[in-house]
Amino acid sequence: MAVLLLAERGALELHQPVSHWLPDGPPWWREATLHHLLTHTSGTGHWEDAAGFDATATLSVEEYLALLATVEPRSRPGIRWHYSNPGYLMVARIVEQAAGQPYTAFLSEHLFTPAGMGSTTTARPDGTGTSTARGHRDGEPLPGGLPPRPGVRVWSTAGDLARWTRALHTGDLLGWESRAVLTAPLAPTGEERVLGRSFFGPHYGYGLYVGTVGNHRAYFHPGQNPGYLTFAAWLPEHHAAMVVLADDESADLHGVIRQALAEAGLS
Repeated sequence: MAVLLLAERGALELHQPVSHWLPDGPPWWREATLHHLLTHTSGTGHWEDAAGFDATATLSVEEYLALLATVEPRSRPGIRWHYSNPGYLMVARIVEQAAGQPYTAFLSEHLFTPAGMGSTTTARPDGTGTSTARGHRDGEPLPGGLPPRPGVRVWSTAGDLARWTRALHTGDLLGWESRAVLTAPLAPTGEERVLGRSFFGPHYGYGLYVGTVGNHRAYFHPGQNPGYLTFAAWLPEHHAAMVVLADDESADLHGVIRQALAEAGLS
């Protein structure tokens, strides 16, 4: 969203190479573009691909980027889809440079506030605060909070994420051309339909799967962390947003989604 907003304002171009903004990276950053990063076709792998990566360590953004620069790409940019969290860290740093302000400040000023997301913040440093849902596994609470991860966490609520999903797809934040790019089937994911799953995403746009939820056309994204499951979707034919937040990684996410569709008369 931040990248598309800046592109609308002429502050950056979607097909600029990563090296335009991060000039000290490896040679393949001269071939990878923002478009590749946002469609997960840049070839960037996961943090675990970096030699010596410690999932419990807390590093600066610069240290994470330096670590990422040592990782060989999984494929040449534009060749195949592979989901990559590290790609989002690169995008966030590019947003900072193009916007001329900290990433967190840009999110708050240009995205969260206009969308009316009064319960969304980047301020909490961990998941142990009293107002934060504690993660569970099979009903048992997990010790500590969320594990250290590079970049900036966004803390939100189901209500605010529903507002976000609606604003994302109804023109409150982006023009129609940007929304068309956001939800276009730009990259085949290679995902096959699995019996019992409530959603199916054979294609990917910008940060969104393009496919179906139940039997309905949808733009969606699931998520997970130790102790948590999440899901957000927009069903354009019904002008409906769906958000599920679960504080137990063992929750029946697909069952919850099917139940929500049934209660909304969309089963």
